[in-house]
Amino acid sequence: MTYNNQNTKSNLQKNQPLTAQSVLQMFESQYTEQLNDRKANAIVRFCRERRDGFYYEELESLCKMLKYAINDLQQGIPEMAQSISKICEVASLPFKKTKASDELKYVPILPEFLNCFKPLLYNTYNETNEIYNQEITQTLRYYAINFLKSFSCENIDEIMQKEKNFENKKMQGYEKSPLTQLMNDGTKNLRALLESELVEDIIFTMQYYQKNYEYLLPLLDLISSCILFRDLAQKFSNFGILKDIIYVIFDCEDFRSYIVKICFEIIWNAIEAVGISCIKLFAAEDIINSLKKIFENIMKHGYKLEDKQLRNEILILINYLMSDEKALYYFNSKTELPNQNETNPTFIDILLVYATVDEITFYNKLTINNNMRAFYGTTTEDLEFKKLIWSGLLTAIQSGNSQIIETIQDSAFILSLLLYIDPLANSYAVNRWSPPQLREIQLHCLDILRNVIIYMKEDFTDKNGFYCLTKFLTNTTDHERREKCLKVFNNASLFEEHFKMKITDEGLMDNLIEFLQQDSDNPLDIKESCFSIISNLCIGCNKNKKLFRQKGGVDMIVVALKDPQLGISPRYALYAVSILDCLWNAILGNRKSEAVFLDSEGLFVLLEFLEVCQDMHKKMGLSCLSALIENPKSIPYFCDWFSGKTMINATQLLIKIYEKEDQRFGLKYQDGIITSKDRPLNPLTAPWRDIDKEKEDEIKQQAIDMFDSDEEPKQRKKQTMHMNSKGFQKLKDALEAGSADQESEVGTEAYLVRQIKEKVDQYDLRAIVFSILYRTGFDKNQLLSNEKQKIEVIQMYPHFKIGEIWTEIKYELDQQGIKPISDDQHWMVTAIEEFQEQILNCINTQSLIAREHRKQQDDQLNKFYETIRNNKVTK
Repeated sequence: MTYNNQNTKSNLQKNQPLTAQSVLQMFESQYTEQLNDRKANAIVRFCRERRDGFYYEELESLCKMLKYAINDLQQGIPEMAQSISKICEVASLPFKKTKASDELKYVPILPEFLNCFKPLLYNTYNETNEIYNQEITQTLRYYAINFLKSFSCENIDEIMQKEKNFENKKMQGYEKSPLTQLMNDGTKNLRALLESELVEDIIFTMQYYQKNYEYLLPLLDLISSCILFRDLAQKFSNFGILKDIIYVIFDCEDFRSYIVKICFEIIWNAIEAVGISCIKLFAAEDIINSLKKIFENIMKHGYKLEDKQLRNEILILINYLMSDEKALYYFNSKTELPNQNETNPTFIDILLVYATVDEITFYNKLTINNNMRAFYGTTTEDLEFKKLIWSGLLTAIQSGNSQIIETIQDSAFILSLLLYIDPLANSYAVNRWSPPQLREIQLHCLDILRNVIIYMKEDFTDKNGFYCLTKFLTNTTDHERREKCLKVFNNASLFEEHFKMKITDEGLMDNLIEFLQQDSDNPLDIKESCFSIISNLCIGCNKNKKLFRQKGGVDMIVVALKDPQLGISPRYALYAVSILDCLWNAILGNRKSEAVFLDSEGLFVLLEFLEVCQDMHKKMGLSCLSALIENPKSIPYFCDWFSGKTMINATQLLIKIYEKEDQRFGLKYQDGIITSKDRPLNPLTAPWRDIDKEKEDEIKQQAIDMFDSDEEPKQRKKQTMHMNSKGFQKLKDALEAGSADQESEVGTEAYLVRQIKEKVDQYDLRAIVFSILYRTGFDKNQLLSNEKQKIEVIQMYPHFKIGEIWTEIKYELDQQGIKPISDDQHWMVTAIEEFQEQILNCINTQSLIAREHRKQQDDQLNKFYETIRNNKVTK
């Protein structure tokens, strides 16, 4: 120890470079532990020599050094304050490496190093938050905050610069942006902060200095950097940091201050990283009221570009909050003014005023004058604000709150939206926008109206909404605006009958039929929407069915069904569904429309469609055919039809569909004869099949265990362990995530097609085939012998179905040990015996047909040979 003391003294005296170890010896040696000024000077000198930054390899020593210094200061040694501040200053610089492996080896120590600063921060739960006295504590706390700010910001600026250049340098294929990588993985410093115990202390320190901007600014910069890392943002959000941030905004007197700007930046980054759930804490009365004051203040006094941008950011936050039911209650609550009998307008009232101010002022005025000026300009920010505030009010309407809906109905909100749609409107509020801006506004208006009309249909009708939409649809030639307008009508067409009549009274049916007849002018999406709207308008409305027939709609559907791409091309999948839906609702069930359909060879066209269409369309096509066959006039058309491609008749076409369904349900035939006597329709769904399968699997496993060698099971076990390893699990998770992302990017159309296919697979088309042939007659067309065998099964379909149900009931009762009463037992047994007898009769008939067919073949063969022999004799 004496040697170490002398060595330390010689290092200090000769001005040789200090090492961290030699500084620590000053604290740990019994000869120098009382020399407080020397220890403090040693740290200061060490920090000066490391003015360009500490080395990673010195982290462990720095932890000890900082702990010793803070402990001595707490013991009443003020000289250590300068030492601590110097450590904070140098530690704010990036750490340096002496070897390439230093980061890998020493970065895990960073959380421990950060925890050493914990005593310098404020914590509500500490008995005392002063290290020495208030002045030194405040000074050191400031240094610690600035260190943490610099530490968290390291490499952030470089990543942001890379993000700016990312789109230009982006390579083909999927590649994560630098900002996305930062959000997912963070930086080494942010990961160290996550693993440290400082998050709660940082929040308490920010709360303590909420009104002291000297400390608050670096704290906000620190939090702003931390929020960019998702895991760290989640940790901050769990401690309720955003609620403290919003209170900081409220305490700011100047909404143009840097503090307000960075606070909103923190909120947006938190929402992006964690999700909208992180702002649920804002659903409080005091927060909503304070937000209303800020919004009113900036609307009245904000005129700069930055003010407008902040205004829009506040409105985005308001829109998020209105999606929360609890927060929405405070948006519509009124507060009494002090010493007055009046009440303050609600937040919803204020939003409605600013959403309709220009539209009300210039509703019937073409120009402005000195007495009237527009509240908003025509800048990009003003356009964005208009769209945001309308979307926010839509969110409030979609909550279904009756008071809010009534408030909005009493306002000019609907009229303001219709003003942009009505082609006859001549208002300065509309005309001042440039054509691209007006197009954007109109598209947004149509999106809003498409949803608003569901909740406010009476109010929409009273304000001539259908008239404005019909005129707009007539005058616009833009496909996107036309499609958006049709979507509004699509929702409206599902209303009650008197609403449907009002829609058609405005002349919509003429427009829809005109669009459908213009093959080259309108894409499939618009035609699909037209057929869907017509279908909805005709549901339960005979007057619209009549109108559709009078306008030539029946012939139009026949022409649409003749399209060679229909039912074949994937692009036409939903289009075919809309045509069949329109056929079902607009024609079928109306005898006059059905007569026109039959006279236009509609049944022939429908059968041709069924012959070539995909499986997802067969169910709808067969249902339409079944409904049409209920009309007695259709049966001769059914019997006269022959395929132009295969020359099969209608009955043979239905038999082919039935056979395909048999294959789907696993039914097998031998020489055209049923092989499954217990389940002639659904052999794969027998309830006892599961038990048989379990026994079969058990027997197979016993055989494998008996014949396998000792080494093979070990290898299989090793393979299983490999499949269950962490590495394989990560790969599996990545693949699942990738497939989920791919599915999410497929689009709405592919999703709907998949849903329709899943629904169709749940139906048994054989029941519809039976219902059609039952009405037309099973022997109306000529059939081959194998088709006659199939007809024997088809005409017994309902009996076989009932028999299978009784068999299942008996099996379940036996399994559960339930004995029915004697009458029920007799009824059930009798029904099952009849079912078995019907199967045997069907088999006998099929066998007889098979024998007759073989006899005919033998007779024909003998006749052929006899002809050959006679020819030889003649020669």
